[in-house]
Amino acid sequence: MTIAAGYDRGEGEKINATYVIHQIDPSSKSSVMTITSEGLTSKGARVAANRKSNKKVVSGQLRVAIYDYKLAQAGLLPLVDTLFRDASIASTVYMAVSKDRAEDLLMHKYTQFPDVGTFIVDDIHQNIMDEQMVSGTLHEFLSTLYSTADPMVPLLQRKGDSIELKDVAVFSGDKLVGTVDPREAFFLKTIRDRFKAGNIELSLDSDQLGDIAKKVKDKTVRVVVENISSDSSKKLISQSPLKFQVNIKLKGMLTESSAQLDLGKASVIQALQKGMNEESEKQINGLLKKLTSLNSDPIGFGEIFRSRVYHSNMTSETWHEMYKSASYDVHVDMKIVRLGQIQ
Repeated sequence: MTIAAGYDRGEGEKINATYVIHQIDPSSKSSVMTITSEGLTSKGARVAANRKSNKKVVSGQLRVAIYDYKLAQAGLLPLVDTLFRDASIASTVYMAVSKDRAEDLLMHKYTQFPDVGTFIVDDIHQNIMDEQMVSGTLHEFLSTLYSTADPMVPLLQRKGDSIELKDVAVFSGDKLVGTVDPREAFFLKTIRDRFKAGNIELSLDSDQLGDIAKKVKDKTVRVVVENISSDSSKKLISQSPLKFQVNIKLKGMLTESSAQLDLGKASVIQALQKGMNEESEKQINGLLKKLTSLNSDPIGFGEIFRSRVYHSNMTSETWHEMYKSASYDVHVDMKIVRLGQIQ
């Protein structure tokens, strides 16, 4: 039973595939086996893998499909569509991109965990559940791709004997065009979805703190806000020039501050909220500018445009041409609803 599959660009038109397989064999020293093969298609590679196994390799238990960075840059639709058309594979399979070759990621002998496939699946799953990572299943990838929006999936990287969910890979169509780091991914998810238990660390310049800045010794104040709940709204405010308004409301618990401030005073809390709002708006504007420059729309502004402008006959191609000139009016309203233990 294949638990994880990795795909890399091979020579010419070939695809190199790596499979992490759970074998049910009492006589085997290990229940986990890895097989590499190559073919012109992913199914051809699986047929080739069968020739290296004493039992038939089946994909009904596949939990994660990992694609090499260069392969993702060339376009994943043919490979992803093949998985979707396989009736034995569930549409809830996680997708991910590997910073290095997927074969190197899956074939490495990890001392901490012998079953690399299950580790990757559990790592992605628990970070999605804790709202630390975006979800990128096979179903979500294709449903987004066939709208005017763009997919995004986790980016994996091996560091020694560990595997890290490093960034989020963002696409334009089915082609990987760039990445956003975890901080940017927080704001991306804040704009696109709702948080129920997120957290964020912000670095505020002392001049963002207004009247209480004189009480701060350092030029930068670092704050941590946890248990964040959020709500957002997005609307089209101008067709020409193309402009959207983004409103975000956040509520959370302040659990850490690098500055010694009297948080019992309402004026101090208000100053911190004002500084966090300004810094969040700055970060979000930078993120939206970056996504526009990459011509990647994982948030779905194209769908907002299509729903508001009747008879627009919007296609993914026409939207991505328009999207390059989009601008944004961002407003953030962050409220500190309670205080945790402040260090």
